[in-house]
Amino acid sequence: SGLTPAILLAIINGTPLPDAVATRALAYIRSEMFDADEDQNSPPIPDGISCQWLKVWLLRRKHGKNEEETLMPFYNPKHSEAAYHCGAIMAVYAAVQKAAMPEVNAGVIQRYYAAASQTPALVIGRLNTLSNYHFDKITWPWLGDLFNEKLSTAYCALGDKVPPVLDLERQAYFALGYRQMTAEINREM
Repeated sequence: SGLTPAILLAIINGTPLPDAVATRALAYIRSEMFDADEDQNSPPIPDGISCQWLKVWLLRRKHGKNEEETLMPFYNPKHSEAAYHCGAIMAVYAAVQKAAMPEVNAGVIQRYYAAASQTPALVIGRLNTLSNYHFDKITWPWLGDLFNEKLSTAYCALGDKVPPVLDLERQAYFALGYRQMTAEINREM
């Protein structure tokens, strides 16, 4: 509401979408992740329509700066944005906890998603420590191997520095990385 004229104007003129599009999409994703249904067999996944808005917002921003951007439907370990890989790491930790403790009341996502999507350097290390306990509770060795493989891939792609603070653009990449890694894990399970 209230954004329709600005969005239509951006489409007609071929200009970037207003930042309010990303702000609202991210706020909706956070609220949905916080209120996720505990009866699900898999970790919560960000809303698909909100993620599509984020993709369009990012693509138009990059196009306006004459930069290339490729956003694939599944996790891309060659993506250049560190925030994207932080989101993917968060998705793996959420899947690890869900596999180890399917009946938990407040999971990793409900407790840490909002903080991780804004200040990943403060949260990623804590999630790594917590996951050690969760890995011990996974009953199927192949599942633990899958999660370790995904974590290794995402950490290698991330490199040696976790970003301390994410601006609006990087928060969008975080949400997309989380969604795409969750989709990949769900596809392989």
